[in-house]
Amino acid sequence: MLQHSRARRLLMGGFTLAIATLLGLWSWASMASSASLSASPGSPRQNDTVTLVGQGFSPGEAVAVWITYPDFRVYGVAEVVANGDGSFSYPYLPDFLGATFTPTGKYTYTAHGKDSGREVYADISVGIGAAPGTSAGVTLTAEPGKDSQGSYFVFRGSGYWGGEGVAVWLRYPDNSLVDLGRVSAGPAGSIEYILYVTGVPVGHYAFTGRGLSSGANGIAEFDVSVDDLTVATSVATLHIGPSPDTQRSFAAFVGAGFKPSEIVTVWVTLPDYSTRWIGDVQADSAGAFSAVLYLSEQEPVGQRSYTAYGNISGARAVADYTLQPGPGDAQLDTPEPSADGVCTGDGCF
Repeated sequence: MLQHSRARRLLMGGFTLAIATLLGLWSWASMASSASLSASPGSPRQNDTVTLVGQGFSPGEAVAVWITYPDFRVYGVAEVVANGDGSFSYPYLPDFLGATFTPTGKYTYTAHGKDSGREVYADISVGIGAAPGTSAGVTLTAEPGKDSQGSYFVFRGSGYWGGEGVAVWLRYPDNSLVDLGRVSAGPAGSIEYILYVTGVPVGHYAFTGRGLSSGANGIAEFDVSVDDLTVATSVATLHIGPSPDTQRSFAAFVGAGFKPSEIVTVWVTLPDYSTRWIGDVQADSAGAFSAVLYLSEQEPVGQRSYTAYGNISGARAVADYTLQPGPGDAQLDTPEPSADGVCTGDGCF
């Protein structure tokens, strides 16, 4: 009878411990799932301020916040400290890269508690900002109305005040803006501006000129199409691996078929067909080279093409590469391959 009673007590104790463990796990999961992140407004326009509100983090813990762009580029926003109740509020202007307006599209904010490990998300959809249309009496034209990369456009406007300063800017196909500075109107209120479009994204653009004294506004729209600006005299080879791969990884380049010891220029054509110079590397005595490029979380995802061009031989090689979204905020643990050079940014081969 005593042994039966002791066994019963052990069984009840084990059952109680199991219940306590389950309750503890449920409580932890409940606390983790209770964390939240909201972004207000959810559908802002360009240049609006978005307020981020986080809740459910540990009191006083550091919370890292980052943003993922429509093309999956990732940038750090801030590191905030949660209040005593585990919450924070942070007003944030998406145009943190110094641009007047960010591209339009879907953005995702991520908040990650550094102690609790709680990670939550909030999406916003950025629309094009409000802007004045063409003013009465102002004309602004683009000549030609359509041309390819590597060409130039001439913008001619009239209807401004004589001698006034005119601010000019360019709206890209993704609706981001670039400030082009100022020009001065002539005595008759006319302006002229020449824009070269080598290496820019293809698509529909709008050029705006606004009188700083008169407030007169002119808009000229035009299109840029893709073009191949390199004339090759022979074919070389270029291999890049591994592909596909994710952001925060290394891509290994191996080229061959160039002149011995010549300088080989490497550039990339991104998914929007814009081009970016990567760097120069010297071929060895056999006309080959190897190099490594680090692709950070700030690289747009999608299929891209790398071109290697021999500056003496005119030999050209092209290789496609697919970049996929990276592993969030995980630390880079990819071993660095051995090569002639390692590149960590533009022009660094």
